[in-house]
Amino acid sequence: MDKLLFRRILVAGLTALAIIYVVYLLLSANFNVVPTENAEQVTVTDKIYSNGYIIRDETYVKNTSGGVVSYNVDDGDEVKKGGSVASVFSSEEDAVARTKAASLEDSMKALTKLEQTRRSNTEGIETVNNDITTNIETFLYNINNANIGKLDSNINSIINSVNHYQSFTGKTTSFKPEIASLQSQINELKKSSGDSIADIKAPKAGYFVANCDGYENCFDYSKIGNLTLDNLKNMKKSSVPDNTIGKVISSLNWYIACEITADEATDLTLWGDDVTVDFSDASSNTVPASIYKIVQYNNSDKALVILQCTYMDTTLSEIRQEPVEIGMGSYSGLRVSKKAIHDDYVEKTTYDDKGNEHKESKKVQGVYVLYGSEVQFKEISIVYAGNDYVLCDSSPTDGTLFSGETISLYDQIITEGDDLYDGKVIK
Repeated sequence: MDKLLFRRILVAGLTALAIIYVVYLLLSANFNVVPTENAEQVTVTDKIYSNGYIIRDETYVKNTSGGVVSYNVDDGDEVKKGGSVASVFSSEEDAVARTKAASLEDSMKALTKLEQTRRSNTEGIETVNNDITTNIETFLYNINNANIGKLDSNINSIINSVNHYQSFTGKTTSFKPEIASLQSQINELKKSSGDSIADIKAPKAGYFVANCDGYENCFDYSKIGNLTLDNLKNMKKSSVPDNTIGKVISSLNWYIACEITADEATDLTLWGDDVTVDFSDASSNTVPASIYKIVQYNNSDKALVILQCTYMDTTLSEIRQEPVEIGMGSYSGLRVSKKAIHDDYVEKTTYDDKGNEHKESKKVQGVYVLYGSEVQFKEISIVYAGNDYVLCDSSPTDGTLFSGETISLYDQIITEGDDLYDGKVIK
């Protein structure tokens, strides 16, 4: 036989064998082995989704003097009873001038303080830099959360911290010229404008909010414990008095009322602990809350839950009706599909006082895990059940499991297959 022809036949034969071997490996890896999923560590929060109605202790703040109102506080600022909320001027020009003068006075006070402490400054450069970073982060946070009323104050804080940096590093040796310039501007503004004709004071202590939505008096705050589902459904806004310039939110506690299902009410009753609330459309902050009251109605698939809160910020002081997510707690464990769960027998070995061996068998809930080509049945301890999966404890306490053995992180859990049993070899 020709040598060249022999080589060609040999190469073709070896190539065919290689192809057959690769196909065998692929078939073994992807088709003969049953479908599996890796057990992965997951953390979830059990949540109830609803629409929340906010009930607060709110009192209108009114202007009885006419004129033009100039606010002395921002939305969300704390005010004392009898504290100044706004000043009233006879004209808009006077109001604008006095507001500008007050802003310049704040800037001048900040510079004066820096000038007085400049030579005795004992802070490190890191502290000064951190102040700048913190003030910028606060500014961006208020932009992202639409806290517009806080932005002017944030800008002043940033400017002040930058001035502090300039003074600390010696790039500015004195703020006296700037202070003198500000004082001159303030004097000119005050000279060219009239004094306020009235001062509007807070009727109660609390948080001031300029916006009023007409729902302030829809339900008596003092009777929150008597609220019903019908009350909640029939809340209607009323007209806000024309001379209203804002409101004060007083009392430490405020409430979120939600319609939920009877099953969700049962879950909350069994939970019986503090919860968290997320306002997905209004605030990025998670609000801590406690279950104030749950009202379930006979022969009804609907219920009412009232949550009590104390945390408050500018955004929360302005919302009324928002989608809410009520979190009942976080659970961590190895994620397992429900379709992978089976009932099978496991064995354990015990010894009596004389050292005699005893084997016990019990039918338990578990999953089939693939180790190489061998199937092993592992008992599981479920800590949380979702719609199509469960979370299992990878380290349950002694006595929780009959066998004492369970699944581990990254175990290959069999999700489908017929005639599965412990010890089966997958060919």
